[in-house]
Amino acid sequence: MVDLANTLCAGCNEKLVGEVIRVGESDHFHVDCFKCAKCESPLAAAGFFARGSNYYCSEDYHELFGTRCVVCSNFIEGEGFTVQGRSYHTSCFKCSVCHGNFSSGSRVLFEEGRPICETCRNKSVNATRTTCKGCQKEITGRSVVAMEFDWHVECFACFNCKAPLTGEYMVKDGNPYCEKDYLNLYGQKCKICNEFIVGRVLQAGGVSYHNACLRCHVCKAAFTEGQEIFTQDGIFWHTECEPYLEGMGGTESGSEYFDEDREADTVAGLESADVADLEDQLDDLKVEEN
Repeated sequence: MVDLANTLCAGCNEKLVGEVIRVGESDHFHVDCFKCAKCESPLAAAGFFARGSNYYCSEDYHELFGTRCVVCSNFIEGEGFTVQGRSYHTSCFKCSVCHGNFSSGSRVLFEEGRPICETCRNKSVNATRTTCKGCQKEITGRSVVAMEFDWHVECFACFNCKAPLTGEYMVKDGNPYCEKDYLNLYGQKCKICNEFIVGRVLQAGGVSYHNACLRCHVCKAAFTEGQEIFTQDGIFWHTECEPYLEGMGGTESGSEYFDEDREADTVAGLESADVADLEDQLDDLKVEEN
Protein backbone atom coordinates (compact mmCIF):
# COMPACT_ATOMS: atom_id res chain seq x y z
CA MET A 1 0.00 0.00 0.00
CA VAL A 2 1.37 3.40 -1.03
CA ASP A 3 1.81 5.98 1.72
CA LEU A 4 0.30 9.01 -0.03
CA ALA A 5 1.38 11.31 2.78
CA ASN A 6 4.99 10.74 1.77
CA THR A 7 4.42 10.47 -1.97
CA LEU A 8 5.09 13.36 -4.34
CA CYS A 9 2.99 14.31 -7.34
CA ALA A 10 4.64 13.11 -10.55
CA GLY A 11 3.58 16.34 -12.22
CA CYS A 12 4.52 19.17 -9.85
CA ASN A 13 6.76 17.22 -7.46
CA GLU A 14 4.79 18.56 -4.49
CA LYS A 15 3.10 16.56 -1.70
CA LEU A 16 -0.18 14.94 -2.61
CA VAL A 17 -3.05 16.86 -1.06
CA GLY A 18 -6.73 16.65 -1.99
CA GLU A 19 -8.04 14.55 -4.86
CA VAL A 20 -5.37 12.25 -6.26
CA ILE A 21 -5.29 9.86 -9.21
CA ARG A 22 -2.99 6.92 -9.78
CA VAL A 23 -1.61 6.19 -13.24
CA GLY A 24 0.28 3.04 -14.12
CA GLU A 25 2.16 1.12 -11.49
CA SER A 26 3.56 3.93 -9.40
CA ASP A 27 2.72 7.41 -10.72
CA HIS A 28 0.40 9.58 -8.64
CA PHE A 29 -0.88 13.01 -9.67
CA HIS A 30 -2.97 15.84 -8.37
CA VAL A 31 -5.98 15.83 -10.68
CA ASP A 32 -5.00 19.24 -12.08
CA CYS A 33 -1.40 18.09 -12.66
CA PHE A 34 -2.23 15.12 -14.87
CA LYS A 35 -1.82 16.77 -18.29
CA CYS A 36 -0.69 15.97 -21.81
CA ALA A 37 3.10 16.29 -22.08
CA LYS A 38 2.73 18.28 -25.31
CA CYS A 39 -0.42 20.44 -25.26
CA GLU A 40 -0.97 20.32 -21.46
CA SER A 41 -4.67 19.57 -21.82
CA PRO A 42 -6.22 17.78 -18.78
CA LEU A 43 -6.15 13.99 -18.99
CA ALA A 44 -8.03 13.01 -15.83
CA ALA A 45 -11.37 12.79 -17.63
CA ALA A 46 -10.09 11.80 -21.07
CA GLY A 47 -8.38 8.88 -22.71
CA PHE A 48 -4.60 9.02 -22.78
CA PHE A 49 -1.51 7.19 -24.00
CA ALA A 50 1.76 6.58 -22.19
CA ARG A 51 5.21 6.62 -23.77
CA GLY A 52 8.24 6.39 -21.54
CA SER A 53 7.57 8.51 -18.48
CA ASN A 54 5.22 10.89 -20.35
CA TYR A 55 1.47 10.86 -20.92
CA TYR A 56 -0.29 12.26 -23.99
CA CYS A 57 -3.78 13.00 -25.22
CA SER A 58 -4.91 10.83 -28.12
CA GLU A 59 -4.45 13.55 -30.77
CA ASP A 60 -0.89 14.45 -29.78
CA TYR A 61 0.19 10.85 -29.26
CA HIS A 62 -0.87 9.84 -32.76
CA GLU A 63 0.67 12.98 -34.27
CA LEU A 64 4.00 12.28 -32.56
CA PHE A 65 4.20 8.49 -32.58
CA GLY A 66 1.22 7.14 -34.53
CA THR A 67 1.29 5.04 -37.70
CA ARG A 68 -0.81 5.95 -40.74
CA CYS A 69 -2.48 3.47 -43.04
CA VAL A 70 -0.93 3.66 -46.54
CA VAL A 71 -4.36 3.26 -48.13
CA CYS A 72 -6.58 5.79 -46.32
CA SER A 73 -3.80 7.86 -44.64
CA ASN A 74 -5.65 7.84 -41.31
CA PHE A 75 -3.94 6.86 -38.06
CA ILE A 76 -4.26 3.19 -37.21
CA GLU A 77 -6.23 2.53 -34.04
CA GLY A 78 -7.47 -0.92 -33.20
CA GLU A 79 -6.91 -3.65 -35.78
CA GLY A 80 -3.98 -3.11 -38.11
CA PHE A 81 -0.76 -4.71 -39.25
CA THR A 82 2.47 -4.04 -41.16
CA VAL A 83 3.70 -6.02 -44.15
CA GLN A 84 6.77 -5.27 -46.30
CA GLY A 85 7.30 -2.05 -44.37
CA ARG A 86 3.79 -0.71 -45.05
CA SER A 87 1.05 -0.41 -42.45
CA TYR A 88 -2.66 -1.05 -43.09
CA HIS A 89 -5.99 -1.02 -41.34
CA THR A 90 -7.28 -4.58 -41.55
CA SER A 91 -10.33 -3.30 -43.43
CA CYS A 92 -8.16 -1.38 -45.95
CA PHE A 93 -5.95 -4.33 -46.93
CA LYS A 94 -7.49 -5.34 -50.28
CA CYS A 95 -6.36 -6.34 -53.75
CA SER A 96 -5.13 -3.19 -55.49
CA VAL A 97 -6.60 -4.37 -58.82
CA CYS A 98 -10.07 -5.78 -58.11
CA HIS A 99 -10.37 -4.24 -54.61
CA GLY A 100 -11.65 -7.51 -53.25
CA ASN A 101 -10.93 -8.74 -49.73
CA PHE A 102 -8.35 -11.45 -49.13
CA SER A 103 -9.98 -14.56 -47.70
CA SER A 104 -8.42 -16.45 -44.83
CA GLY A 105 -5.52 -18.58 -46.09
CA SER A 106 -5.46 -17.00 -49.55
CA ARG A 107 -2.15 -16.13 -51.20
CA VAL A 108 -1.21 -12.44 -51.23
CA LEU A 109 1.29 -11.25 -53.84
CA PHE A 110 2.88 -7.81 -54.17
CA GLU A 111 3.63 -5.79 -57.28
CA GLU A 112 5.72 -2.65 -56.68
CA GLY A 113 4.59 -2.69 -53.06
CA ARG A 114 0.88 -3.03 -53.84
CA PRO A 115 -1.04 -6.13 -52.67
CA ILE A 116 -2.65 -8.17 -55.42
CA CYS A 117 -4.69 -11.37 -55.30
CA GLU A 118 -3.48 -14.46 -57.15
CA THR A 119 -6.37 -14.32 -59.64
CA CYS A 120 -5.52 -10.76 -60.73
CA ARG A 121 -1.81 -11.55 -60.82
CA ASN A 122 -2.37 -14.50 -63.16
CA LYS A 123 -4.52 -12.36 -65.47
CA SER A 124 -1.83 -9.68 -65.67
CA VAL A 125 1.03 -12.05 -66.55
CA ASN A 126 1.69 -12.28 -70.24
CA ALA A 127 2.49 -15.93 -70.92
CA THR A 128 4.59 -15.04 -73.98
CA ARG A 129 6.80 -12.50 -72.19
CA THR A 130 10.19 -14.23 -72.18
CA THR A 131 12.62 -11.45 -73.22
CA CYS A 132 14.98 -9.89 -70.69
CA LYS A 133 14.53 -6.12 -70.38
CA GLY A 134 18.25 -5.70 -69.71
CA CYS A 135 19.97 -7.72 -72.44
CA GLN A 136 16.99 -8.31 -74.76
CA LYS A 137 17.78 -12.04 -74.86
CA GLU A 138 15.40 -14.92 -74.23
CA ILE A 139 14.90 -15.88 -70.60
CA THR A 140 15.15 -19.49 -69.51
CA GLY A 141 15.27 -20.68 -65.92
CA ARG A 142 14.94 -18.20 -63.04
CA SER A 143 13.92 -14.64 -63.77
CA VAL A 144 13.13 -11.46 -61.88
CA VAL A 145 9.89 -9.52 -62.34
CA ALA A 146 10.58 -5.86 -61.61
CA MET A 147 9.38 -2.51 -62.94
CA GLU A 148 6.70 -4.44 -64.92
CA PHE A 149 9.35 -6.31 -66.94
CA ASP A 150 11.16 -9.65 -66.85
CA TRP A 151 14.92 -9.73 -66.29
CA HIS A 152 17.63 -12.31 -66.00
CA VAL A 153 18.60 -12.36 -62.33
CA GLU A 154 22.10 -11.15 -63.18
CA CYS A 155 20.83 -8.42 -65.54
CA PHE A 156 18.71 -6.63 -62.96
CA ALA A 157 21.41 -4.45 -61.39
CA CYS A 158 21.93 -0.99 -59.89
CA PHE A 159 22.21 1.59 -62.68
CA ASN A 160 25.16 3.22 -60.88
CA CYS A 161 27.30 0.53 -59.22
CA LYS A 162 26.11 -2.35 -61.46
CA ALA A 163 25.72 -4.65 -58.45
CA PRO A 164 22.83 -7.14 -58.84
CA LEU A 165 19.68 -6.08 -56.98
CA THR A 166 18.53 -8.97 -54.83
CA GLY A 167 16.14 -7.19 -52.49
CA GLU A 168 14.53 -3.78 -52.28
CA TYR A 169 15.46 -1.17 -54.85
CA MET A 170 14.56 2.39 -55.84
CA VAL A 171 13.65 3.84 -59.24
CA LYS A 172 14.77 7.18 -60.69
CA ASP A 173 14.03 8.25 -64.30
CA GLY A 174 13.14 4.66 -65.17
CA ASN A 175 16.41 3.20 -63.83
CA PRO A 176 16.78 0.95 -60.77
CA TYR A 177 19.22 1.84 -57.97
CA CYS A 178 20.34 0.24 -54.75
CA GLU A 179 19.27 2.30 -51.75
CA LYS A 180 22.84 3.43 -50.93
CA ASP A 181 23.53 4.84 -54.39
CA TYR A 182 20.08 6.39 -54.68
CA LEU A 183 20.56 8.36 -51.47
CA ASN A 184 24.15 9.33 -52.33
CA LEU A 185 23.15 10.56 -55.78
CA TYR A 186 19.75 12.09 -55.18
CA GLY A 187 19.17 12.22 -51.42
CA GLN A 188 19.30 15.39 -49.36
CA LYS A 189 20.86 15.69 -45.92
CA CYS A 190 19.44 17.70 -43.05
CA LYS A 191 21.60 20.75 -42.26
CA ILE A 192 21.15 20.15 -38.53
CA CYS A 193 21.59 16.38 -37.99
CA ASN A 194 23.48 15.61 -41.24
CA GLU A 195 21.30 12.52 -41.84
CA PHE A 196 19.55 11.74 -45.13
CA ILE A 197 15.99 13.05 -45.23
CA VAL A 198 13.37 10.36 -45.82
CA GLY A 199 9.84 11.66 -46.40
CA ARG A 200 9.06 15.36 -46.01
CA VAL A 201 11.88 17.89 -46.42
CA LEU A 202 11.79 21.57 -45.49
CA GLN A 203 13.93 23.91 -47.57
CA ALA A 204 14.94 27.48 -46.79
CA GLY A 205 17.59 29.45 -48.64
CA GLY A 206 18.69 26.34 -50.50
CA VAL A 207 19.27 24.43 -47.25
CA SER A 208 17.29 21.29 -46.33
CA TYR A 209 15.98 20.26 -42.91
CA HIS A 210 14.00 17.44 -41.32
CA ASN A 211 10.62 18.73 -40.20
CA ALA A 212 11.45 17.61 -36.64
CA CYS A 213 14.91 19.25 -36.64
CA LEU A 214 13.86 22.76 -37.71
CA ARG A 215 12.74 24.47 -34.51
CA CYS A 216 12.19 27.96 -33.13
CA HIS A 217 15.46 29.51 -31.92
CA VAL A 218 13.65 30.94 -28.88
CA CYS A 219 11.11 28.40 -27.60
CA LYS A 220 12.59 25.31 -29.34
CA ALA A 221 9.14 24.24 -30.57
CA ALA A 222 8.56 22.97 -34.13
CA PHE A 223 6.73 24.99 -36.77
CA THR A 224 3.23 23.95 -37.79
CA GLU A 225 1.72 23.94 -41.26
CA GLY A 226 0.60 27.38 -42.42
CA GLN A 227 2.27 29.15 -39.49
CA GLU A 228 4.12 32.41 -40.17
CA ILE A 229 7.78 32.34 -39.20
CA PHE A 230 10.69 34.72 -39.34
CA THR A 231 14.30 34.05 -40.27
CA GLN A 232 17.55 35.96 -40.04
CA ASP A 233 21.21 34.92 -40.14
CA GLY A 234 20.31 31.23 -40.40
CA ILE A 235 17.97 31.09 -37.39
CA PHE A 236 14.17 30.77 -37.35
CA TRP A 237 11.58 31.88 -34.82
CA HIS A 238 7.83 32.14 -34.29
CA THR A 239 6.21 35.51 -34.78
CA GLU A 240 5.18 35.60 -31.13
CA CYS A 241 8.75 34.83 -30.02
CA GLU A 242 10.26 37.84 -31.81
CA PRO A 243 10.24 40.18 -28.75
CA TYR A 244 12.61 37.78 -26.96
CA LEU A 245 15.23 38.20 -29.69
CA GLU A 246 15.86 41.85 -28.76
CA GLY A 247 19.52 42.48 -28.24
CA MET A 248 20.71 39.73 -30.62
CA GLY A 249 21.67 42.31 -33.24
CA GLY A 250 19.79 43.53 -36.30
CA THR A 251 16.09 44.31 -36.62
CA GLU A 252 15.36 43.43 -40.22
CA SER A 253 13.96 39.99 -40.79
CA GLY A 254 12.31 38.06 -43.59
CA SER A 255 8.79 36.68 -43.20
CA GLU A 256 8.20 33.27 -44.81
CA TYR A 257 5.47 30.66 -44.76
CA PHE A 258 5.45 26.88 -44.30
CA ASP A 259 2.97 25.75 -46.93
CA GLU A 260 3.11 22.14 -48.17
CA ASP A 261 1.07 23.01 -51.28
CA ARG A 262 3.65 25.41 -52.74
CA GLU A 263 5.90 24.37 -55.60
CA ALA A 264 9.54 24.11 -54.54
CA ASP A 265 10.85 25.68 -57.76
CA THR A 266 8.66 28.79 -57.62
CA VAL A 267 8.45 29.74 -53.95
CA ALA A 268 11.44 31.19 -52.11
CA GLY A 269 12.11 30.58 -48.44
CA LEU A 270 10.65 27.75 -46.38
CA GLU A 271 9.16 25.03 -48.59
CA SER A 272 8.05 21.43 -48.21
CA ALA A 273 8.42 18.56 -50.68
CA ASP A 274 8.89 14.80 -50.89
CA VAL A 275 12.51 13.65 -51.13
CA ALA A 276 13.82 10.06 -51.17
CA ASP A 277 10.62 8.72 -49.63
CA LEU A 278 11.58 5.11 -49.00
CA GLU A 279 8.06 4.07 -48.04
CA ASP A 280 6.69 5.25 -51.40
CA GLN A 281 9.56 4.35 -53.72
CA LEU A 282 11.08 1.15 -52.41
CA ASP A 283 10.02 -1.76 -54.61
CA ASP A 284 10.44 -5.49 -54.13
CA LEU A 285 11.75 -8.19 -56.43
CA LYS A 286 9.69 -11.20 -57.45
CA VAL A 287 11.67 -14.23 -58.59
CA GLU A 288 9.97 -16.72 -60.88
CA GLU A 289 10.88 -19.97 -62.59
CA ASN A 290 10.34 -20.15 -66.36
